[in-house]
Amino acid sequence: MSLSGYSLSTDFLNCSGRRLFAVNFVPQAVAPRASILFLQPFAEEMHKSRRTVAQQARAFAEAGYTVMLLDLSGCGDSSGDIADASWADWLQDAAQAVSVLRQRHQAPVVLWGLRLGALLACDLSRQTDSSVYDRLLLWQPALNGEQHIDQFLRVELAGQMLKGESGFDRAALWADLRSGRSLHVAGYELTPGLALDIAGVRLGDLTPGCAVHWLDIGGTGAQEPPLPSRTVTERWRTQSVPVQWRSVEGEAFWRNTDAPDSPALLSASVEECSDL
Repeated sequence: MSLSGYSLSTDFLNCSGRRLFAVNFVPQAVAPRASILFLQPFAEEMHKSRRTVAQQARAFAEAGYTVMLLDLSGCGDSSGDIADASWADWLQDAAQAVSVLRQRHQAPVVLWGLRLGALLACDLSRQTDSSVYDRLLLWQPALNGEQHIDQFLRVELAGQMLKGESGFDRAALWADLRSGRSLHVAGYELTPGLALDIAGVRLGDLTPGCAVHWLDIGGTGAQEPPLPSRTVTERWRTQSVPVQWRSVEGEAFWRNTDAPDSPALLSASVEECSDL
């Protein structure tokens, strides 16, 4: 399908027998300025953010960038269920998508991650030859995998309250996971393997292998990141990672499908890649 200066297509990538669904935005009549791979957030955040992510992909394509929106294995339209997924599989999925982009286009590669996808992008970049990636574009990255799973488990609290049951018992839920029992939360089967994989990931420990452009969403022009984020950026800088942090007006669209559009986020993201 040809749209305003770019084509839109879908395909499936093969990764160790897993079929990975991808949506591709490719500029027409010009060589791509860069290839951008989007790495999704977790569970419902993925679904709630699709509209904004698609808007950003179109903005990138119109500005001359190739974009791939990848569904990781067990997610979206890719093969398998989330109960079959692992962090290692997701890293392999993302690496395969990068390989495909490099084969298709002679252009710099950018990893663009939202929330948990930002953690995945950082982990992938540090495990790969640093020459593969030009930069990371991180949208509101999750800082701590265990806390991120806690936020997801709180969905269970809402269900319990509707049934008149007791409140959120974090210790009991984690005890279930650590004893090998899966949890069913908001229509997802959260397996012990995936939960513990994610819980072991900390953004500050994932020193990226390339420059980082970090956008926090919801601010009103703050000049410095909040303390938890600042701790991460300062740690990375001491390890010679170039980091640019920026606050952009907008609402938490990954939590609310009715959140208004954020033109400031779209334009800021294109600007962060403008020198490619």
